[in-house]
Amino acid sequence: MSDIARATFETSDETKVEASIADPQTSIFQNTWNDMYKGIRRCNDYMANVGKITPTDEAKVNRHTAEVRTLRCYFYSRLVSYFGDVPLVTTPIGISESKELTRTPVSQIYDFIYEEIMDAVQYLQPTTTEKGRVTKGAALGILARTMLFAAGNVTGTDNRAATYYKRAKDAADAVIALNVYSLLPNYKGLFLYENENNQEVIFDKQYVKDGGDGLTNAVMNNFGAVSLGNNGSSISPTRIIVDEYETKNGKKITEDSSYDPKNPYENRDPRLSYTLYVPGDELPNGTIYDSRPGWSNSADVIGASYQVSKTGLLPKKYINVEDIGQSNRTNCGINLVILRYAEILLIAAEARIELDEETDIALKYINEIRQREDVDMPPLTGITGQGNLRTAVRHERMVELGLEGNRFFDIRRWKIAETVCNMNKIEGMTYVDKESGELTTVTTDYQKIFNKRDYLWPIPYNERQINTNLNQNDGWN
Repeated sequence: MSDIARATFETSDETKVEASIADPQTSIFQNTWNDMYKGIRRCNDYMANVGKITPTDEAKVNRHTAEVRTLRCYFYSRLVSYFGDVPLVTTPIGISESKELTRTPVSQIYDFIYEEIMDAVQYLQPTTTEKGRVTKGAALGILARTMLFAAGNVTGTDNRAATYYKRAKDAADAVIALNVYSLLPNYKGLFLYENENNQEVIFDKQYVKDGGDGLTNAVMNNFGAVSLGNNGSSISPTRIIVDEYETKNGKKITEDSSYDPKNPYENRDPRLSYTLYVPGDELPNGTIYDSRPGWSNSADVIGASYQVSKTGLLPKKYINVEDIGQSNRTNCGINLVILRYAEILLIAAEARIELDEETDIALKYINEIRQREDVDMPPLTGITGQGNLRTAVRHERMVELGLEGNRFFDIRRWKIAETVCNMNKIEGMTYVDKESGELTTVTTDYQKIFNKRDYLWPIPYNERQINTNLNQNDGWN
């Protein structure tokens, strides 16, 4: 639901959001609201009852309580990034109380998150033997990301950007100072089973094959190539993300004479080939991915079925050989990374750039990411001026974190969604037509429309039927 991909299945809720034809009864809004408040309710139940026990290990109880407080903050950070003002509920309530709730201003919720996490981190450990638990770094990382989004003032009612950038910078710096995390030298291996729980992972959702309902995921079925026996990728990446990757010389493709339009995926930032499947790539089962019309009889060819990518491009992250096959395509155990160290470095860099301070350190962090061992892109040097530095860090976020779920929020907090998400057609892969030999770009008549109202999602219809105190976001009545 951003500029770097489109929904493959045109009857999906995501398609409605992309076309700005969703309404408060669209299921994705209610489902998101429900999921977050279910998590909050469970946290509130814990907080209301933990004081009733007599612990034999007080430090352990304090640690678990700090984990719960952090998770509750995570759920609230997600809620406000979608809906803006939402009811801030910190105790278990009944139905009658719920009908009297009003929306709490985001400024109060952001302050609540800040104070909760800053107090909770004293009880959390830098590392834990039980992988997947909330650590000190996870709590601080969630805080850093939340404050970075808060600085964007998406609601237009909380103009404290400098305060939030400072909080984001301090939290990211605190994660770095732990000396627990580092970049995995092998970017290509970040999303492989063999590298789960690696030194770059700060916060993830843990899964296990054959673990039963709730303990497995369906990333292969939902994002893998049709030729691997899957339902088809629910997202079709666009040419916008492809073109963002520089050449190996560290230049834009429009500025490098060595760039060959007929071989558009060669001699590029290696993260392109680690993020996307393009024609000619080897799939996990050893076959070659080919979505070009007229070039093969593959089930992945554009137009072969409604399930195939509409752009000829597919996501590569999390697609593993262990999950191939009809019998286990929804029985995937790969952990899904929510927050990794590269993002922390980028938050620390962006906050400095926006505060217009220590820009040399900001460049240092960006270059650490660019010069990861198997990326090895030329370092950025001689960049001055806040605008140029801002362009640099935004580029790096797009290519480093591509298709990991960040772009949706970035274009909102940067207030560029109306510019980048309004298009009458979607362009995908570029290839050479087999018959004419001409360079061809896949184009679909698929509209993306982003109106001012779309910076915030609507309060779900059913919630406002139950509680008339919940006023609606602008443009959604």
